[in-house]
Amino acid sequence: MKLLQLAMLTATMAMSHAGAQTPTTEPAAPAPTAVRSSPAYPEPYIPPALRKPLRDYSSGPILLRYQAMQKLKKRFDEADQDGSGMLTRDEARKAGLGFVDKNFEHIDTGQKGKVSFDDLKAYLIQRREEARSR
Repeated sequence: MKLLQLAMLTATMAMSHAGAQTPTTEPAAPAPTAVRSSPAYPEPYIPPALRKPLRDYSSGPILLRYQAMQKLKKRFDEADQDGSGMLTRDEARKAGLGFVDKNFEHIDTGQKGKVSFDDLKAYLIQRREEARSR
């Protein structure tokens, strides 16, 4: 609240100061470069407690995994010729999903001859967990 009052007071003072000045023909002096904010130096007039961090790297791997999964889902849906939500080995091969084609027997745990995107995700999670345990 005090920050808002300070901002309003500063704006009021600047407006009254601007009205009291006489116009000059000389150009205004450039702003000092030491006070300028940049990505490396956050805004100096915001109290440290209210400053937002420049980057949050803690969610980086999760975000990358999400984006990769979204791209895979899009390719999976494009490869699904009949719109059944399931891929046959032939559909995967024709769409260029070599990973699915190569590992089809492992992904198709129910031996149905078709795999859903959930089957593929479960297989990917299983492989990731196996890789971590090594």
